[in-house]
Parts: sequence; C-alpha cells; structure tokens
Amino acid sequence: MKRTEKGLMQSRFIFLLCLISVMLLGLFARSFYLQYLESDFLNSEGDKKHIKHKTIPANRGSIYDKNGVPLAVSIPVYRLIVDPKTLLKRDNYSQLLSSLSKIISKPEREIDSEIRKRSSKRYFVLKRELRKSEVEIVRKDNFGNYIWLETFYKRFYPNGETSSHLLGFTDNEGRGQEGLEYALNKGLSGTNGLKKTLTDVHQKSIADVEIINDPIIGEDFYASIDIKIQHFAHEALKSAIEKNNAKGGSVVVMDVTTGEILAISNQPAGDLSLSKNRTPKIYKNKAITDKFEPGSTFKPLMMAAALENQIYQADDTIDTSPYKIGSRTIQDPRYHGVLSMEEVLIKSSNTGISKIALELDPCNLYTFFNGLGFGQVTSSGFPGEASGTLDYQCSRWREGMIASLSYGYNVDVSLIQLAGAYATIANGGIRKPVTLRKIEGGIIDGERVLSEQTSKEIMSMLEKVAIRGAPRAKINGYRIGGKTGTAQIAAANYASDKHNALFVGLAPLTKPKIAIAVIVNEPGGKEYYGGQVAAPVFSEIGSHTLRLLGIAPDDK
Repeated sequence: MKRTEKGLMQSRFIFLLCLISVMLLGLFARSFYLQYLESDFLNSEGDKKHIKHKTIPANRGSIYDKNGVPLAVSIPVYRLIVDPKTLLKRDNYSQLLSSLSKIISKPEREIDSEIRKRSSKRYFVLKRELRKSEVEIVRKDNFGNYIWLETFYKRFYPNGETSSHLLGFTDNEGRGQEGLEYALNKGLSGTNGLKKTLTDVHQKSIADVEIINDPIIGEDFYASIDIKIQHFAHEALKSAIEKNNAKGGSVVVMDVTTGEILAISNQPAGDLSLSKNRTPKIYKNKAITDKFEPGSTFKPLMMAAALENQIYQADDTIDTSPYKIGSRTIQDPRYHGVLSMEEVLIKSSNTGISKIALELDPCNLYTFFNGLGFGQVTSSGFPGEASGTLDYQCSRWREGMIASLSYGYNVDVSLIQLAGAYATIANGGIRKPVTLRKIEGGIIDGERVLSEQTSKEIMSMLEKVAIRGAPRAKINGYRIGGKTGTAQIAAANYASDKHNALFVGLAPLTKPKIAIAVIVNEPGGKEYYGGQVAAPVFSEIGSHTLRLLGIAPDDK
C-alpha cells in the first residue's frame, strides 16, 4: 500500500515537472520568436501607435514695398485644442468647462455642446486664435494632455485697408485667396517639413524623435509699391469719394521710366484681415480687374495716332462744323469753328477728333492702340486682370464706330492700361512693361511704339490742355500735362445723370517721371466733370509723390 502511494506521488511529480518544463519551453520559444523572429514587425507596430509623422509648417514669405517696408508678414499665434473623448471621462469635467469658459469668454453650455458632438474625437479646435492673455492663462493652469496649445502662423497686414486691394488675403490654412497673396502663393508658401514625434496614449506629442525634412521658408517678394505714396493715394481718393458722394473710384500711380506701379488704390476699401470685409465689392482691385469707356481721355491717344501715321501735322487745323454719319449727327455742345490740333484737345471737341480719326485706316488704328496695350492684359501678373475690349477685326470697323472710338466710346479699357498708355507717351514713345515687382537697378528694356517726335508734340498739347482745361490739376512748382474725361456709363444705358469722372496726368514735363490715372465712379454731387472731381486728386497725389521721390521743381 505504501509502495503504491509512493509510486503515485512520484508519477504526479514527474508529470508536473514535465508540464512545467513544457510550459517553460513554450515560453522560451515564444520569447525567442517575438524577440528575434518578429522583432522588426513588433517594433513597427509599436511605432505606429506611438511614433507619428507630423508636418512642420513652413513660414510664409513676407511681402515688402520697394523700400523694404513690410506689407504682409506671418506671425506665430496659438489655437486651443481639446481631446473630447478624454475630457468627457474626467471627474472634474464641470470644473474644466468652467475654466474653459472663462478663458475664451464663451458660455459653458455652448462649449459642452461642441465637445459632446465630438465625443469620439481625440482632436478638436475649440478656439482658432487666442489672445495673449488667454495663452498665458492656459499655460499657467497647466492642464493635462487633454487641453493644450498649438502654434500656427497668421498673416498680418500692418497697413490695413491702405494696401488691401493689392495684397488680397489668405484663408485659415495660409493659402492666398486674392491679390498678390494669390498670384504669388506658390513662391510665398515655401515647403513644409516633416518630423517623427513620440506621442502618448492620447496622441499628444511628448518629444520630437527625428527631423526628417526641415521646412523651407517661403520666398520674400519686393513689390514696386512705395507705401508712403500708397498712403497718400489712398487718403486722397477716399476724401474725394466722400466729398463728391461718389459710388467709388480708383487711382494708379506709375513710374514712366520703369513701368513700376508706385501706388494703386480703390474705393470702397476695407481691412481684409476681417472676414466681414471679404466681399467682391471690397476686395476687388478695380483699377486692374474692371473695364470702362475712357471718354475724352482717349482723345490725345487718337491725336497721337494721326500724327504718328502722318495723316495730320501738329500745326494743322480742323473745321469742327457738325456733320452726319447716316442719320446720326456728330456735333459739339457749342460750335467752335476752325480749331488747331491743340485746340481740338483743349476744347475737347468730339467733332474735331472724330474728323481726324475718320482719315485714318481702321487697321492702322487697331495696330496703334494695340501697341499701346489696349485689348490685352498687361504684364502685371495680377489675377483677374481685365483685357478690355478692342475689336481686332479692324476691317469691319465702320465710320460710326470709328467716330465713337475717337472720343472714348466703343472701347473698354482698365485704369492700369490707360495709365500705361500715357506713360508710354511721357517716356518718349517707349512702352515699358507694367510691373508690380520692384525693378532691381531701376532699368528694364522697353519697346518703341511711337516716335519721339510724336511724343513731344502730344506732351506739348497736354500741357496746354491741363493749363486751360483742368486748372484744379495744377501742382505748385511743377509743369504738368493731362486730359480730363467725363464719360456717360454704358451700364446705365448712357443715362445723362450717371458718369465716370476721369483725369490722366503726367509730371514733371521737363523730365517726366510719373503718370497718374484717376477715375471717380458716379459722383453724386453738383460737380461731376473730370476737371472738377478727378483733377484735384491728381494734384494732391502728384504733389506728395514728386516730393517723396525728390524730384526738383521745374516750373519756370
């Protein structure tokens, strides 16, 4: 009996020993399998849970004026991030809601509602942009890994609405949406970097493990704009719009020797940093994107075409008697008799300029105006630029169309095109490419589109026109030239009470440097002529611009 019990115990011991040995052998085999055969796979799986690839945002390039003054820069700001799934499980959830409410000045019930809507989410932007005081509170309270700050870059425009039409704006992700921000988006954006980050169970970053690619900062852009001139242009135009109860207006200031746009302003205007102002009425750069009929400001260009094609000479005369084209009578408000070429412009005679135009070959006219830049976009590169309307099928131009064209109807232009055409005349007949980029060295090749002689003759006429036809355009100490225009608006079926008032001027005439084009849309006061409404804007802007550029007076 004793031997039997003893044998049974030995058998049980041996069985248990074997079982333990088998288990140990299995554990050893499993350990060997995991540590040596499957180690790469398991490490990879662990990295997937705790090692994340995260983007390192590239700082957007800045935009400067031609003198290096910042126009658009990116500044670091913070947004408040919460982990809804973890936050809802916290015992002190109500207390946290109260703290968040005080930080971002938002009712607790609204915060609670937003968090509960995303109860399964691990990442939610509770507030996109925090003030400095709010950031300090979050840092001071030292919340857990379920409430944290995240850095991003916001676009900042130091000059507000003064340069808004030119610059445009970016969206919440920093992508350009309008203006230069949109046109230059690729270069300004740069290239984002990439890094490996160690995260906790809540996917919050604990530490950076490795920088895979460093971010490449976006390229800076130096605009042709001089912000001081831009400021004066903005204020002068704004004042004129208010004074004349007008719907809006635009100004272009151009350097005739380089083609650089020194200032470009529009009204109405608004600070595009504020989303409420991001409507077409506010952000459109109408000086570039809108077209209009130029009225009498087109007459000097038609005169230049006649002189350039040698159909007339500068000392010829024109009989301004009324005449008919079919059933249509072409006549001036009052009869001026026989006028010199210069007097045709001074008195702004529709009859005189149309008779001159009708002597020219239509296709020669088209070639001339196209050479001045009409019917095509400029080289500015600005998004949405209008090409204007100049019928390229010149063989079908009829007398009535040519007569209307001579005094600025049946053709649509943009203000930047009109400024460029006058700048070409002021530059001795050499057309420089219009640019919004600073010209390094101030030198750029141009194309001769009319003779130097024609340019001199037109400039001489424009000086007399400005003296006698637009005394309010005068700039003390400087000789100027220019032409007024008062065009009925086609969109209003040429209603007699709806006009665009225009003035395009050049200065100083001894050695021309600037061309300024001004349009005031639908002035609502008693005065609505270009010489009354637009010419004073030219005078004010021109006076400041010439002095800022250090141009010596030439009025002798």
